[in-house]
Amino acid sequence: MGGRGGSIKMTGGMVVGDSNFKGKVSNIRGLGTVKEEQVYKELKQGVSRYHVVMGVRQREVKVGDLANNVNGVHVTSNGKSEMIVLNSKVFDLPKKEIAARVNKAYESGWSSKTKKPLQHTITHELAHATWNSHLNGVQQIAAGKEIRALYNKWDRDARKKGYGQYARQDVNEFWAETVTKAIHGNSDKYTRKVKYIAKKYKL
Repeated sequence: MGGRGGSIKMTGGMVVGDSNFKGKVSNIRGLGTVKEEQVYKELKQGVSRYHVVMGVRQREVKVGDLANNVNGVHVTSNGKSEMIVLNSKVFDLPKKEIAARVNKAYESGWSSKTKKPLQHTITHELAHATWNSHLNGVQQIAAGKEIRALYNKWDRDARKKGYGQYARQDVNEFWAETVTKAIHGNSDKYTRKVKYIAKKYKL
């Protein structure tokens, strides 16, 4: 299936950074251009739900062609969140096909399971836009210390449930997957903590 991507840096049209995505982002267009109206509505609901739960403003969300088999990426430029780009090869598909793709990642144990598979990617990337290790804002740097401490505690916790392998990749993916689980999945002490951190540091 490939990963969903993660926080990345863009130089020219080339993308480099801490995710498994290395390639070009091209043909960037507005979110409203996705082919299926139901998919568009679901994605907009994901953005709205993120705002309600995390108290974070809407970020720049686009659709584009991604060179790898990923669902989406977040682009960081000069230490600031630039945009989220969802893969048009995925999100121009019918709703059932997108859900099947994400459910496959749940079943394989790669992704942290949620109740909203179609909103998983956009929520994951919104979480990267709220915090990741490339962002150099005062609040993000301050929050990073607490997020890293939480990640280390989580990583040592053999009793945690409902998390996929993707969250183990690094602190950035831990944050994005745990926030996604906090919004669309079952609550636990880690999901409650990431919501608390986002509000505490006004991310």
